[in-house]
Amino acid sequence: MKKITAFLLLTLLLFACSESEKSKEEIQSFEHQNIPLSEKIKKATESDYLNSIGVPKTAHNFVRSYYKQRGFKSRWSEGKTLTKEGKALKEAISNKITLGVPETRFEYGKTKNFIQDEIWLTASTAMVLNDIESGIIDFKEKRKKKLACVSPADFDKKVKFDSETQIREQFIALGPKDSTYQVLGLGLIDFVDKYPLDTSTFNIRSVKYDSTEAVNKTRLALISKGYFPADVKDTTGVLDSLKTFQVHNGLKPDGVIGKYTSKALNESSYHKVERILLAMDKIRSDREYPKKYIRINIPEYKLRLYINDSLKSDHNIVVGKYENQTPQLESKLRKIVVYPYWNVPYSISSKEILPALKYNSAYLGKHNYKIYKSGEEVDPSTVDWKSIRQNAFPYKVVQDPGRANSLGVIKFDFYNEHSVYFHDTPSKGLFGADVRAYSHGCMRTQHPVDLAKVILHRDSTRYGGNEMIPDSLDSILSRKTDFNYHIKLLDPIPIYIDYVTVARQKDRMVVHVDIYGRDEEYLKIMRQKS
Repeated sequence: MKKITAFLLLTLLLFACSESEKSKEEIQSFEHQNIPLSEKIKKATESDYLNSIGVPKTAHNFVRSYYKQRGFKSRWSEGKTLTKEGKALKEAISNKITLGVPETRFEYGKTKNFIQDEIWLTASTAMVLNDIESGIIDFKEKRKKKLACVSPADFDKKVKFDSETQIREQFIALGPKDSTYQVLGLGLIDFVDKYPLDTSTFNIRSVKYDSTEAVNKTRLALISKGYFPADVKDTTGVLDSLKTFQVHNGLKPDGVIGKYTSKALNESSYHKVERILLAMDKIRSDREYPKKYIRINIPEYKLRLYINDSLKSDHNIVVGKYENQTPQLESKLRKIVVYPYWNVPYSISSKEILPALKYNSAYLGKHNYKIYKSGEEVDPSTVDWKSIRQNAFPYKVVQDPGRANSLGVIKFDFYNEHSVYFHDTPSKGLFGADVRAYSHGCMRTQHPVDLAKVILHRDSTRYGGNEMIPDSLDSILSRKTDFNYHIKLLDPIPIYIDYVTVARQKDRMVVHVDIYGRDEEYLKIMRQKS
């Protein structure tokens, strides 16, 4: 009995599959009929047909509306074949990653003829256009946006491909007009055309552990990434190829296989391209900026002041190390403090200053620190430092103002729950490093006095009332007596601290090391199937 039941079930399944295939063939039978092309296009916009060739349901209404307004005239084909434009578009859409859209967004169907291509090209172009205009990830909700199409009424206005320009470049031009987006988009195309999208990862350690192993593994990584020829067996040219790779990754082109060069080599090229797509999507979803603002990009180690869409001041910065990461936030710069005191955070005083005191009780005096308890200054010579435990440090540590102060001679103060700010520093040498993640979370700023002068000049110019002009700042700095001098801005400046690992350097794209690993959360969202 069981055998008979199983046989009947199998027969029914085979019959159902046969009917399904027959139904699909019937749906598509008009493709070979001797009827006008417009009639074929009309039949091709019906839901059964769209389902049969795999067009996502989200595009069905768009396809019907678009062709109806065209009188069911074809867009990408004539006669019985795709036009030159249609063929170029199909090639571009088949590699949509170079348009700034992840491969998992949708899968172009396995088309069998020009009718199926005609419909698929229209649907996929409408979805790609919507993505490059509206973005793929909802960064606030941390989710992937649903597939959607642009308006049928706007489609032909947007899609006017110039035969003199590559279609991929025209798709990039249809995205945000932001100059960085355009540089990233063109850089993405150039990178994919020049280098293989290897998915191999490596385990290369810094040259300080084993120089021979590091060079040999680097050679293999550079071959995989297309930076070094596979048929060259010796390693004499590896370091020259490595320098080119370092430039592309925002690293100093010194040919040294250090900590961050190793990290960049260990990442696959495909993963790097995913980060480029993510950076482009962040620009699509970016905020509207005011006329005057300061923007800090952590992985780029840059602070920039913009006024009326013009860059007025550009500064290298040092950000927090991995253990003390600089947060992303929005705030407003309301005051500048000249010759500031440094109220040392408890985490630093208990974990770093206390151990130093146990070793050398004169440490406080040497670094101009004072200690307080219940608001009263305490003589450090009266304290038995060796008896104090790290988790029970009872003192507040304050460093006196001066050029040796950890905040330098000037601090830019703005409210935020993380108690971070940007400031001067006596440690100027770190600004020459390529990867500048050394601080406890605040942002040390190169040439901060120059930045303050630009801010004060623009503050007084706009209002005609700020008595603190750049010359006055020079006077205070030269006197060296006006400690903790607060300059209140009449026009507070919005501050945006962001995290975008792929950036523009002049007119080229640079893929920086993801120092905090924050990209991965969003890359997982981007990889999800729509």
